[in-house]
Amino acid sequence: MASRLIRAGQLAQAFRQASIIVVALALPRLGLDRTVIGEWELLLYSSYLLGFGWLTGLLQAYLVTVRTTRPAAIVAFSRLAVGTVALFSAVLLLVAAGFHEAFFRLLQLGDPPAGWWLFFVFLLTQWPGLFFEQVLVIRRRPRWLIGYGAVAALGFVAALLLPIYAGGTLETALRYLALYAGLKGIFLLGWLAWDRAETAADRPFAYRENLRAWLRAALPLVLYASVSALVTAFDPWFVNYWYGGDESVFAVFRYGARELPFVAAVINGAMVVVLPRLTESLPAGLELLKKSTLRLYHLLFGGALLMMLTSPWWWTPVFTEQFAESLPLFQAYLFVLVTRLLFPVPVLTALGHTRLLVVFPLIELLLNVVLSIVLVRYLGLVGVVWSTVIVYGLDKIWLMAYLRWRTGIGPGRYTNWGWFGGYCAALLLAYWFVTG
Repeated sequence: MASRLIRAGQLAQAFRQASIIVVALALPRLGLDRTVIGEWELLLYSSYLLGFGWLTGLLQAYLVTVRTTRPAAIVAFSRLAVGTVALFSAVLLLVAAGFHEAFFRLLQLGDPPAGWWLFFVFLLTQWPGLFFEQVLVIRRRPRWLIGYGAVAALGFVAALLLPIYAGGTLETALRYLALYAGLKGIFLLGWLAWDRAETAADRPFAYRENLRAWLRAALPLVLYASVSALVTAFDPWFVNYWYGGDESVFAVFRYGARELPFVAAVINGAMVVVLPRLTESLPAGLELLKKSTLRLYHLLFGGALLMMLTSPWWWTPVFTEQFAESLPLFQAYLFVLVTRLLFPVPVLTALGHTRLLVVFPLIELLLNVVLSIVLVRYLGLVGVVWSTVIVYGLDKIWLMAYLRWRTGIGPGRYTNWGWFGGYCAALLLAYWFVTG
């Protein structure tokens, strides 16, 4: 069952990432120019900035807290989680909408993109939907998870691309995206009502006490994830600032500064199972983490090497001449994968050593600001990418050192250094070969 859940979780996230990639590939072929595509990328960027930190922190805390909840209460806890995320999404988006002019001005934009509020309607059900997927993992519903992920991804692609294919504008497409969000909201409300009716005979559940325990565990994780999100969000903001809010340049950067497809899906799918195991039994969890990371090395490093070596031949035919300038950024950004495959944070989270986690991304953010200002002067947009790669690497080194100092657990307990070093060297050689 565990392996089926891992695969189901990975498939659901892969469907979601594939839908974003399909949209990115389709928009230039549907006749939209780089400025309009840049507006769409700015909307995606705004959703990341608004939602990533608190969603990630709440999810990680949920995966840990649910393991200490009595089995009979897990069903009620899952409803509490989805309902809380939905309520917070509504409040946050209403506040952001009320101050939308200041918000988009903060992103170094002049006027907000047309139809921005329709995109906010989409986010109103998108965020609870993402959490619903993890609830299905905990409730051990792999078929539901795969089905929901596939339908959600197809609905997103169809709602956005079909109106543009029919001759509509991006704003027209956003109207259909908002309609799709309404249908998803009806489904989630229906699930909550049906689930409550099915479990009406369960023992009473202390909602207030469990909510407090969950939020208490989530607070340091939310802070850490939020500051980490600011580190990632800084690069697009800096590009907007440095190039005067030019949507065309922003689109070039966003198309190039993309991670290897499906990296997040594969990693998150593995960590959803590893994190609870670390909580239950540290030695067994560390062993599972080490075995899981070795499989990730073979899959993800292998994919990165293949993409690096072949990128000069497929990039322009895939992304069109509009985004040929994005290729050097993509090649450099592949090195972010190196930092994604080091895992001190799950161990720290499982052991409860999360209070000081927020300090590390703050240092990372300050260093990224300085490096970006320096490197953009000499390397242009690719300098912003290399700044990110450097500070991500330093952050993982600091976290591994902190874990060793705090718990005595060395990196070798959860990292296969031989394979990791060999793959890093191969990726460097491949980069030198295609760019030298």
